[in-house]
Amino acid sequence: MATTFAHPMMPQTNHDEMALEAFLLSMRNHVLMEMDPLDQRLTNEYVAPRVAAAIGKQPTKSAEIRQELEAQPFHQTWLTVHRLYQDMLYGAIGESVDRQHASLDAARRAISKPQGSLTLDPDFEVPRYITAFDHHRMAGSYHTEYSPEDFRPGAIYDRYSSTYHYWRNGGWMNDGRGHTLASHIVSAYPDLKPTRILDMACAVGHSTIALKDDFPHAEVYAIDVAAPMLRYAHARAEYINRKVHFSQQNAERTNFPDGHFDLVVSAASLHETSLAAMRNIFRESHRLLRPGGVMAHLEVPARHEELGLWEQVRADFESHYNNEPFMAGVGRADWTKTAIDAGFAADDVQVGFRQYTPTMTKVEPKLAPKGSPDGRLAMGSWYICSAVRR
Repeated sequence: MATTFAHPMMPQTNHDEMALEAFLLSMRNHVLMEMDPLDQRLTNEYVAPRVAAAIGKQPTKSAEIRQELEAQPFHQTWLTVHRLYQDMLYGAIGESVDRQHASLDAARRAISKPQGSLTLDPDFEVPRYITAFDHHRMAGSYHTEYSPEDFRPGAIYDRYSSTYHYWRNGGWMNDGRGHTLASHIVSAYPDLKPTRILDMACAVGHSTIALKDDFPHAEVYAIDVAAPMLRYAHARAEYINRKVHFSQQNAERTNFPDGHFDLVVSAASLHETSLAAMRNIFRESHRLLRPGGVMAHLEVPARHEELGLWEQVRADFESHYNNEPFMAGVGRADWTKTAIDAGFAADDVQVGFRQYTPTMTKVEPKLAPKGSPDGRLAMGSWYICSAVRR
C-alpha cells in the first residue's frame, strides 16, 4: 500500500514507512501533551523555589534556573525525547527518499519546458550561520551536497516539515505561513497591488507558492543560499504549475537592482541567521523596495518579554539543544528598532502578532500587541514586522 501526497516531487510512503511516521508523531504528541506539563511543574514548583532560596529572589529568567533544571533526571529525559523523535523522523524520511531517489530524480529531469527558472551560482559561499550547524537537527543541514545536482535535502525537508507540523500549517502543501503573510498584506495595506514579489530564504517554496496563489498576477522571485533546496523547489513549483524564478542568493545582499520589488517577505527564516544578518536583511529589504512598497517578515511567536519562566525554557530549547542558535535571539531582538535602523520611518513600522490563516483572508488591519497567553501556539499565531518604504 502506498499513499499519495501533494505533488509528484514529494516522496511517497509505503505501508511500513507510514506506520513508523505515525508512531513518531504519536511519540511527539505524547511529549507535548504529557511530558511538557510535567516539566513545567518541575520547573515552577521545585526548581524555581530552590533557586529562589539560593539567590534570594524569585527567578524570572530561564538563564537563572538552567543549571539547576539540567541536573534534574526528568528534565534530562524530556530533553532527550524531544530530540529523539526528531532524529528518528529525519532518519525514517531520509530512508524513504533514498528508496525512491531515482524516480524523483527522473521526474525532476523530465521537466523540459519550465515556466519559471532556476539560477545557481557554482562559486556561491554559504554563510557560516548555515554551515556551522545541522539546523533543526537535519543531518547536513539544508546546503550540503552529496552528489552532482543533489536535491535530497529539499525532498527530506518537504516531507519532514509537512509531516512534523501535523496538518497544522496547511497540510501537505505546508503553506500556512505564506497565506498568513498574504492575509496581513491585503488587510494592512489594501492599496498595495504587488506586481513583483521577492520571497527571501524560500527553502523549498512552501510560502512562495502560497504568495503566487494569493497574488496570481505578480511575478514571484524566490532566493535561498542552499542549492539542493532550490533544485527541489524549482521542480516542485513546476509540477504544481506555478511560475516562480528561483536563484541562489544571500538575502543580506542580492543582485537585484534598487527599488525592484513591490513586496519583500520572509516566512520563519530569520531564526536561521544571526543578529547581524537580520539587520542586513532588513536593510536589503529597504533597498529592494520601490517607494510605497512593503516589507513583511514573519517569525515564530515566542517573544521572551511575554513568556513565563518555563515558557522561556521551552523557547530556549531550540537554541540550546536543537541546533537553532539564533532562535532565542530572534525572540529577544527589537524588531522595531531594526526596521527603523534599516531606513523605515517609525510611523510606517508595524510589529506584533497575526493569527494564522489557512487561506488569504481579510483580517484586522493592525497586528495584535500580544500573542497567545503561553507563547507556545506557533500554529495559532505568528510574529510579524512590516513596513512601508517612503
